[in-house]
Amino acid sequence: MPEKLVTISTLARLLKTTNHTIRYYEDEGLFKPAEIAPNGYRKYGMPQAYQLSFILFLRQLDFSVASIK
Repeated sequence: MPEKLVTISTLARLLKTTNHTIRYYEDEGLFKPAEIAPNGYRKYGMPQAYQLSFILFLRQLDFSVASIK
């Protein structure tokens, strides 16, 4: 069964964050989308959701982006 992938907007809504925040963490190299569709849409699966959730948790604990890397 293929993995269900969601868009950046859906991921942001599920994790109560913003598209901008997700793109920022991607730009900083903390994580990557599962795929980028031919139309440029980012697609994310459960591994990326777990990873982003952990990054957001560490940021709430005041870890810097550099220390999370």
